[in-house]
Amino acid sequence: SEEMRNVIAKNPFLKEMGIDYSKLHVTFLSETAQKGSMEKLETLATGLDRFYPASHEIYLYCPSGYGRTKLSNNAIEKALSVKATTRNWKTTNTLFEMVSKL
Repeated sequence: SEEMRNVIAKNPFLKEMGIDYSKLHVTFLSETAQKGSMEKLETLATGLDRFYPASHEIYLYCPSGYGRTKLSNNAIEKALSVKATTRNWKTTNTLFEMVSKL
């Protein structure tokens, strides 16, 4: 639960004004991506889409919707050569609440 608390607390988009929380996502990586591989994601972040990499997660902001972004889970896995799973911000918070009760 401490790990999930840190994931939520360290979301850099929460410090920005005007962020629509329904457009926030977190991609959880199975391992740390290799150095230099994050640059591959730059080519996927088109339009208004933005991302912030962290050690084992990537914070995504997709204002046009996750269904329209090129920063999909499959694209991230391919670019970084790691297994990943992406969850929206509401689900991320719900998961934290669930593990906090254990």
